[in-house]
Amino acid sequence: MSGGVTPFDADESAIAVAHANVALVKYWGKRDERLNLPAVGSISLTLDGLRASATVGPRPDSGACFLQDGRPVDGVAGRRMAGFLDLLAGGDGPKLATSVEANFPVGAGLASSAAIFCAVTAAALSLLGRHVSLAHLSALARQGSGSASRSVYGGLVEWHRGVADDGSDSYATQILRHDEWPLALLVAITSEDMKKHPSRDAMRHVAATSPLYAGWLEAQDDDLRAMRAAIAARDLAEVGRIAEENCLRMHATGLAARPPVLFWTPATVAAMDAVRALRDDGVGAWFTIDAGPQVKVLCHPDDAEAVARCLRSVPGVLRVLRSGSGPGIAMQRGSVPWT
Repeated sequence: MSGGVTPFDADESAIAVAHANVALVKYWGKRDERLNLPAVGSISLTLDGLRASATVGPRPDSGACFLQDGRPVDGVAGRRMAGFLDLLAGGDGPKLATSVEANFPVGAGLASSAAIFCAVTAAALSLLGRHVSLAHLSALARQGSGSASRSVYGGLVEWHRGVADDGSDSYATQILRHDEWPLALLVAITSEDMKKHPSRDAMRHVAATSPLYAGWLEAQDDDLRAMRAAIAARDLAEVGRIAEENCLRMHATGLAARPPVLFWTPATVAAMDAVRALRDDGVGAWFTIDAGPQVKVLCHPDDAEAVARCLRSVPGVLRVLRSGSGPGIAMQRGSVPWT
């Protein structure tokens, strides 16, 4: 964490911590943008090394309602957070503000919004004195950021597409706790810059213009079934194979969009090639890439150091972060708002 100054007094605020997650079977596209209802289900791994904290307190009479690393956030991101805080408080509820910090780059394709909006949801509910089920917490966090629904839980998690128009059945559930299957995930950072294409805008554009998007939707149920079976069998090679293929299929929809949406850098492609070379040399490693240029590599913990060394040697890789399977939402200050 950056250690930025929070504008809230200890006795009038709540603090929650959540972790980013990486989707092994991707969420890409929405069936309802207002409620953040996904076009497809997804399965993810919560990461212990990538975390964000959110402090929520009363909104000041003047100043920003959203601080990130101690600095005001304006524009689209500020309005998005303000609207989400108002949603959590309800029409007659108090006006809220939040100060968030993350120990990894924000807006760079590392699911920062998942950790941030999940933490904000829990801290706000705690401050408001509300108690909900974890499924309800997941559904609320989803309305801030779709992938935030999955960060409510640790370990391996499935976010269900749901069929209800009101989104009441679109929430995440846990497949395995973080301590039930030791896994490692290395993140090759190829850029620290903000993404050129925000995920929300890219999803909308790809769904509207890519001739491959219908095939993406059609293949997802098969990938979800296969991934559930691979996780149940603790079959890392099969989990990795499905994750790679699903990732490449998602990015193919963007490449075929008009105009194309490309998140990769030359270092992204080089890191993918390096992972394939590792497998050729007998090291079990599989890549996945979300809506950004960073390459995430899944492997057994015993192989993590070898994978990290390989990724560090790739031209254009700035640094490598190491994570394992991480825990779900937790409170640092305030009562626990879930049951």
